[in-house]
Amino acid sequence: MRPLRIRNKKQMIHKNPWFLGMLVCVFVVSILLNIPIEKRKYGLSKSNLTTDYTGLFPERIDRIVKAADRTGLQEIVKEANEKGQHISIAGLQHSQGGHTYFKDSVVLDMKTFNKVLEIDEQNKTVRVESGASWEDVQEAIQPYGLSLKVTQSQSIFTIGGSLSVNAHGRDIRFGPMASTVKEMTLLIPTGEIKTVTRNDSEEWLKYVLGGYGLFGVILEVTLELTDNDVYTIHTEELKTKEYEEYFANVLKKDHIAMHYARVSVAPGSFLDEMYVIDYKSADKQDHQTPLKKEHGARINKLALDIGRQGGGLEDLFWANQKMLINLLDGDTVTRNNAMRGNSAFMEFTEPGRVEVLQEFFIPLGQYDEYIKDLKTFLPANDKNEDFKIHNITVRYAAKDNYTSLHYAKEDMLGLVILIQHGLKEKEIKNAEAIIQGWTDLTLKHGGVYYLPYYQYQTKEQFRQSYPEWKTFKEEKLKRDPNGVFRNIFYDYYF
Repeated sequence: MRPLRIRNKKQMIHKNPWFLGMLVCVFVVSILLNIPIEKRKYGLSKSNLTTDYTGLFPERIDRIVKAADRTGLQEIVKEANEKGQHISIAGLQHSQGGHTYFKDSVVLDMKTFNKVLEIDEQNKTVRVESGASWEDVQEAIQPYGLSLKVTQSQSIFTIGGSLSVNAHGRDIRFGPMASTVKEMTLLIPTGEIKTVTRNDSEEWLKYVLGGYGLFGVILEVTLELTDNDVYTIHTEELKTKEYEEYFANVLKKDHIAMHYARVSVAPGSFLDEMYVIDYKSADKQDHQTPLKKEHGARINKLALDIGRQGGGLEDLFWANQKMLINLLDGDTVTRNNAMRGNSAFMEFTEPGRVEVLQEFFIPLGQYDEYIKDLKTFLPANDKNEDFKIHNITVRYAAKDNYTSLHYAKEDMLGLVILIQHGLKEKEIKNAEAIIQGWTDLTLKHGGVYYLPYYQYQTKEQFRQSYPEWKTFKEEKLKRDPNGVFRNIFYDYYF
């Protein structure tokens, strides 16, 4: 009887090809889900050659020092003054223009300087060392029902790194990230340790926040917090010409706390379609919901890799994105979890190619005309082009009165663009030419570009975007007369 059962099973599989197909599908999916996501390799390598996230600026340094305590860091700074050495400061190194190292410099790796020191539940503040990540802070404040006021949409970055680039995120009510810093402890270029506030007469915060590590080491920061509110998610599809009016109405509605949008870069709807995501207050706080972890990274990466091919596949990817976003409509989410966007699925490691970010800020009233001009500047279908645009996310940046090199001279919309191009010299030159043209278009509309990325822009474009550069340089020379803190970004533009 046993052989008969075996034959019956074989006959069942033979007569039911769908069953065999299902087994094959399960097998293939299980393999795909277990393929590790290869990560970009950066940081210290052979012969003390280091680089940042893109790998476009390799440079030999003297050494990397893992930050351990104040005293050790203070000794390194004093020694640099005595011996004429340069120091650069690194966190996660996701800035992309040589901001975290310099030729023959000592690089301070701040990731080990990462303690959450104090949570003041009553006054809603947290004191934290600068090498801690936003995730570290979220994990510490979550049990108190507290949340960050402003942070990036991903929680993997270090506090010091985000403050040094004056990053922004999805919140539209608390202003720039610099506005949430209540107090800061600095190791300044002379080797002295100072504690400063927003009312500091020497205006250290004005130059340290958004100062790209050029005015000293951020040791500790006291950040203002808010409640871990619960939000209801609202999603909607729009035409790009409708967005300017739509967002003006969003700003008038106090119950909408966070917002962002995405613009289609698919050939069939290129810069014509958008979807928006609003986070509306549900008038309650949350102490119980755990912080979400990243799930489905491999599936999301497979989908993104399909879209990366361009052409009709990018249309397919955009349709899939809209469907997934529509499924979110009506869901609820805590503030902390809304500030924990996924990141692993975005890893890109194709040999001979690189993905970079650019970001352009446009005054609110210029968005519609800017998009119209952009449509005539960029090709709708980049399938056969070396320079490819994969994503445009739109965020709000309120006027910044706190920093020297501020990108938000008035209330602005920031367009965060994910770009891919080749690594041959002519391919980099082509990308440079396109981005410089894009920057000129942005400047024509009263906008600026953001500084934490690869230096495609000319020195003249930098100076036009940031006319405060002269004062910034004067303060740098005055506060750091021995040029202790240095990086490639400063060396090129200043």
